[in-house]
Amino acid sequence: MPEITEYAPGTPSWADLLAHDGQVAKDFYTTLFGWEYQDHPAGPDMTYTMYTHNGQAACASAEAGPGQEDLPPHWSVYVTVDDLEAAVERAQAAGGTVVFGPMDVTPMPDHTVGRMAIIQDREGAFLRLWYPVAHAGAGVMMEPGALCWFELATTDPESAADFYQQVLGVEINQDENVQEFPYWLMTLGDQMVGGIIQIGEDWGPVPPNWGVYFGVNDVDATANHAKELGGSAIVEPRDLLDFARFSVLRDAEGAVFTVIRLNDWH
Repeated sequence: MPEITEYAPGTPSWADLLAHDGQVAKDFYTTLFGWEYQDHPAGPDMTYTMYTHNGQAACASAEAGPGQEDLPPHWSVYVTVDDLEAAVERAQAAGGTVVFGPMDVTPMPDHTVGRMAIIQDREGAFLRLWYPVAHAGAGVMMEPGALCWFELATTDPESAADFYQQVLGVEINQDENVQEFPYWLMTLGDQMVGGIIQIGEDWGPVPPNWGVYFGVNDVDATANHAKELGGSAIVEPRDLLDFARFSVLRDAEGAVFTVIRLNDWH
């Protein structure tokens, strides 16, 4: 597929992993997905690892730095905005919290790759807002080996839908095609950009969070390989309605992600 060079405002465009041991993360994901990686300086004694799929930027990881030692390993989602300060103001007005920023992301002197802020929605889920300068986001999506979907798990989908419609300018409606469980779709025009699902009582102590899906050619084989690499399965491979097969996994340090294969991939 051609390299993606820009994302419409309101579109999830990037994801990165906070790891306790950066090398463990690199070994796990490069082996599981066949990615290559390159380490980049990200400040004093800090490294930002960029993963590539077929030569195009796929996602990234970073080792926990000072003040992050107690955070569990986890994936974070970035959404592109065209005015960072305005988006932050909308988040505050809608009842959210600004956790960090806005700030320039300048890994090297005189090289600003973008501007970022971290917000927390009403229910507590964290989201990164991204204003691109030199880094638009993932150069590839929606294929095996790449990010494919972004999903908010929350305790109050209606409240979350109201919040993100105000902040991101997306439309969010319940998906009438899904009868088995309530599901909400985020759309920009005719493009689906994300989903919202309610945290079930049987999930255990799961806080509201944004999660990532990666495309794979074989869900069952990938889940088994993840276990061989020290990961585990939260949801064993299963069919998703009539259009996909998926599995929810933990990596070797416990970070949660989902793998999926769409039935129309040939």
